[in-house]
Amino acid sequence: MRPAFTTVFALLLSSAGAAAVTRAICAECHASIASTYSLTPMALSSGISGSIAPALKSSAVASAGFSYKAGHDQSGYFFSFEGREQGSASAERRELPYFIGSGAAAVSFLMSVDRFLYEAPVTWYSRIGTWGLSPGYERYSYPFLTRAVVPRCLSCHASGIQAIGGTQNGYASPPFLEGGVSCERCHGAGELHVNRMRANHSGQSSGILNPVKLEPERRDSICAQCHLTGEVLVEKAGREHRAFVPGENLNEYSIAFSRARSGPVTAVTSHVEDLAQSRCKQASASRLWCGTCHNAHALPAREQKAEWFRAKCLTCHAVKNCAAKLSARNAVQDNCVTCHMPKNSAADAQHVVSTDHSIPRSPVPKRPAAANTLVAFEQKAITSRDLGLAYAILAVREQNTVFSGRAFELLKDAVGKAPDDPQVLSYLADLYKKRSDDAKAVELYRRLLQGDPADSSAPAALGAYAMERGNYDEAIRFWRDALRKSPALLLVRANLAVALQRTGQTVEARTVLNKALEFNPNFKAARDLLGKLPP
Repeated sequence: MRPAFTTVFALLLSSAGAAAVTRAICAECHASIASTYSLTPMALSSGISGSIAPALKSSAVASAGFSYKAGHDQSGYFFSFEGREQGSASAERRELPYFIGSGAAAVSFLMSVDRFLYEAPVTWYSRIGTWGLSPGYERYSYPFLTRAVVPRCLSCHASGIQAIGGTQNGYASPPFLEGGVSCERCHGAGELHVNRMRANHSGQSSGILNPVKLEPERRDSICAQCHLTGEVLVEKAGREHRAFVPGENLNEYSIAFSRARSGPVTAVTSHVEDLAQSRCKQASASRLWCGTCHNAHALPAREQKAEWFRAKCLTCHAVKNCAAKLSARNAVQDNCVTCHMPKNSAADAQHVVSTDHSIPRSPVPKRPAAANTLVAFEQKAITSRDLGLAYAILAVREQNTVFSGRAFELLKDAVGKAPDDPQVLSYLADLYKKRSDDAKAVELYRRLLQGDPADSSAPAALGAYAMERGNYDEAIRFWRDALRKSPALLLVRANLAVALQRTGQTVEARTVLNKALEFNPNFKAARDLLGKLPP
């Protein structure tokens, strides 16, 4: 079952001063395009949960140590969890006010805690028609409720992101002004265009961008901003990936790194990488791009898909009656996609299949082995800074000591060339800390604290160093700052409560610990500390 969504979906939650041109405004002149686009996965990739119709049925989800229930009732979408072991937390419920994902493969949901957004541990998987654990949550034996939703990730699902500066995942209300991918994401800022058309200045330049007319690299950058992530995406120094503007070159903003492979591997957002490895793309060079086969403004009807995509293939390939060569049981009625763009299980998400855009000749491509070496997607020059950050990010994600060692050497070189780069300072400081080189770590954390107002790792670490010296007031100041930026740092909360208790601030200590239990009701350290606090 693929959930349907109400089409009154532009989420026109416009606020005073919002300059973005919404789809509803574009529809004043482009009604037909707006109507068909409103039914595409891109248009339906996020929104208020109440706009999902019909309601996704409730079901239970098993996990290590906990039972989840997710679904919909009169109050809206929710999930609840209950421990299966003696002494576990009692059943608790969380509301799910926002969703991300069109429902073509899955629908995930977001929790809001004091206007900070976190991904819910349960996801609706359309292929199997039921709820399951969100990708990566199967490894947690407790209700993991603190996966922060950062603006860079949210910006590929929603438009008009209202991130609060100086925080990791704080947002104004609502967190985005328009659900789904807006017209401006591909066509650039529309205000000038709208003003000129409304003033009937048809003789002037339209002030809007047509991706088809761009040079290939800039044209392809528009799709790649969300469909090229690699295994890790590294933002270039002084750049934010989500600040990319259509018409620019995405390579100036970020670099996608993946492990060296002998061939494609299907992932949720590997489309650009896989297409680059196809013989079709290599033979046609820049002529073949996403828009060759896909109409971003409309989807072919289900019964017309085979004929639609076959016609695209036949613009380059001679007609072959492939079905005649197949048994009656396997006949596909000349559906090129069935054999040459098979759907495989996504490597980075359970219960999800993704179309293989490497266009293999074999119907069942072999999954390639991955080397322990990172390579950048179509980049001519890679700095020690960029490669070092790629290794560092994956080292943290995978607890990979080989990558950690490579990152340390590369980032030591990088910090000498760019001593105030926040990303380099953050990861290199952590690496020095793990090597017990506290003097060097403190030096870098202090520089990071001055250079990146949204970073929470520096005040969190500096608070720990202050606590070790017995300077409770300084530790409290640092930890309050860290929690202001990222409230779900549970160990910071536990340590802050200890410092507060030792300085006679018992009431605040209790508040800090209770908030920790809101994020993780099974957080034993918080429960133990609460039990030791005086009444």
